[in-house]
Amino acid sequence: MSVLLCTIAAGFVSYGLVPERAAMALAGQTNSEYTTLALASPTLPDHSTAALLEQQDSEKIDRFMETAIDRLHIPGAAIGIVSKDGEIYTKGYGKTNANGKAVTPQTPFILGSTSKSFTGLAVMQLADEGKIDLDAPVQTYLPEFTAANAQGAAAVTVRQLLNQTSGIPAIAGLKLHSSDLSLKQYPATLKDMKLRGADSAKFEYSNTNYNVLGALIQAVSGQTYGEYVQKHIFTPLSMEHSFTSRALAEQNGLSQGHQSVFGWVRTANPPERPVDVPSGYIMSSAEDMAHYLIAQMNNGVYNEKRVVSEASALLMHGQDGAPMGKGATYGMGWIAVGHIITHDGGVENFSSNMLIEGDTGIVLLLNKNGSSVGVITEGIRNILKGEEPPSIPSESGSDWLVRVISLLVFLFVLRSIYVTVRWRRDVRPERRSIIVHSLSIGILHLALPLFLLFAAPNLLQVTWEIALAFMPGISHLLLIASIMLLAFGISRLILLISSLRNPSSLTTRPQ
Repeated sequence: MSVLLCTIAAGFVSYGLVPERAAMALAGQTNSEYTTLALASPTLPDHSTAALLEQQDSEKIDRFMETAIDRLHIPGAAIGIVSKDGEIYTKGYGKTNANGKAVTPQTPFILGSTSKSFTGLAVMQLADEGKIDLDAPVQTYLPEFTAANAQGAAAVTVRQLLNQTSGIPAIAGLKLHSSDLSLKQYPATLKDMKLRGADSAKFEYSNTNYNVLGALIQAVSGQTYGEYVQKHIFTPLSMEHSFTSRALAEQNGLSQGHQSVFGWVRTANPPERPVDVPSGYIMSSAEDMAHYLIAQMNNGVYNEKRVVSEASALLMHGQDGAPMGKGATYGMGWIAVGHIITHDGGVENFSSNMLIEGDTGIVLLLNKNGSSVGVITEGIRNILKGEEPPSIPSESGSDWLVRVISLLVFLFVLRSIYVTVRWRRDVRPERRSIIVHSLSIGILHLALPLFLLFAAPNLLQVTWEIALAFMPGISHLLLIASIMLLAFGISRLILLISSLRNPSSLTTRPQ
């Protein structure tokens, strides 16, 4: 079980549920659709014909990507590589669905927490227009926003939400909201949330911060979140394959998402969660995200159109942001690590990563969750720098290890059931083995399952709801096994105590 628990812990880092850890990690032929675009410089009206990558580099990236998706069992992926002057290289790899439809640079993927930078951009646009004061209390714009500590909630500012220093705990953002809960209703549902106390300057990553910001954008702009983002971000950045509506994205080729269940990849399409769009469920393509990165790299300018002021762009990128430790800073939807700004993301069935270093930007989209987006991005980065990419180990070995351990856990639970039934029927422990049985019950049937059920989620900063949604199979096995071991452990403890109270029942019959 400890191996499975470590697997879950590693998985949540790769999902982007703990993105600050991922950021700190910086200090066979597949059918594909290929597109290389040379777009205009953001400051020039005409198109450049210069190639962004040398042919040798593009071939290395193709080989690396094809190796990565094969060894990591990723059905499909798309990349975008951009330069500050507007040149773009995009390519799709693998399949979007079981029917074999090829991934293209225009294929939409769900972004995960990479969506937060869009919400940050929208807030900063409204701040540039004088409609939002970053240091004003959130309740100035959302009177219904509250928490269990009403006085503390009244002191939370817009800037603190953006920088993840509001005092809202991480656990508050680890809920899977129903499809019928709207952003407008959401702030009022936080009335029982406990803030972290008076000192709200400490960074703590929580999706709730950005969901509240989504509601704030609606309240200030008079538009729905989706309408605002479409009009003020997607349209000016020529993001024609980007969406906030799942239905609209599906009509325009949204890739199917995938999950790994005991190492076997299957399609997974969880319900739409409108409340979580601002923090994790925007849908976009590699080509569109390339446009977005160009605007970010030019401090708010794309194709002669300014979408946010330079001062606001710098704040978004970590200037005066929240210290995260080890030299990393959280801006407003971006993480700054030295001269790199980045953010990764993951939902139940997709993963993404974006990174800007100097005059180069990289975006990576995967239609499977839990994959090593950071490792793949780092490999692309190495190739662009003229270095060798890291070796991508096959997941097959770890998958079979998990399967074998899972089988052993299952067999152990069956054995526990068998032993308990025998005890209940006609078997009592030998007098000399009472200590052994007591230790077995106390450690394996009481302490271990209680740890897995209650202590482990707190240590990993996740909930069982999230674990079951993001890592099906392994999490279901651990939950069911823990409950059954606890139940049969209690039963065996009762039988043992009963035997001790009735010495005549003790027998020398073997277990």
